[in-house]
Amino acid sequence: MQKIQNSRLVQYLIQPLLLLCFIVIAQCGHAQQIYSNTLTTENYLDSVNIKRYKHKIDTNRIKIEINHIEGVSSFYSKNLNGTKTSTGERFYNNKYTAACNLFKLNTIVRVTNMQNGKTVLVRINDRMHPNMLKKGRVIDLSQSAAKQLVFRSNGLVKVMVDAIGYSKTNPKLDEE
Repeated sequence: MQKIQNSRLVQYLIQPLLLLCFIVIAQCGHAQQIYSNTLTTENYLDSVNIKRYKHKIDTNRIKIEINHIEGVSSFYSKNLNGTKTSTGERFYNNKYTAACNLFKLNTIVRVTNMQNGKTVLVRINDRMHPNMLKKGRVIDLSQSAAKQLVFRSNGLVKVMVDAIGYSKTNPKLDEE
């Protein structure tokens, strides 16, 4: 009788505990996802943001391909200097950073002014307000980056945005 009770104890108490221990140990070894320098359909768009705003995006004004976007760019207000970005770091207008809802955070992109051909590399470290997407804006640049592209007087310019890769540090200019 004692053996039967012991086997039931093992069956009902110890086996589930062992299973729970194996699950906990398996979760401890979860590897961090590392992105390559090339974009694929799976890691291209920040799907959470696209799903949230999909019905609001005017697709006639924004052209999206696998790692290429064309649309209107604007630049950050001077009033936002020192505010926190989506990555948790502070925004400064003298850094080469940008806000964009269509690429993952920490994506390095080449932004090209379609009117004069000037380009600048920036890192996506923030998200734009949904109203910006409704207006057809695809990226919001820091003032340093906008200065490199030579923006029009109204603060808007038609740009091409090409994804280059991922980095947690900002790109630097050759002259720096």
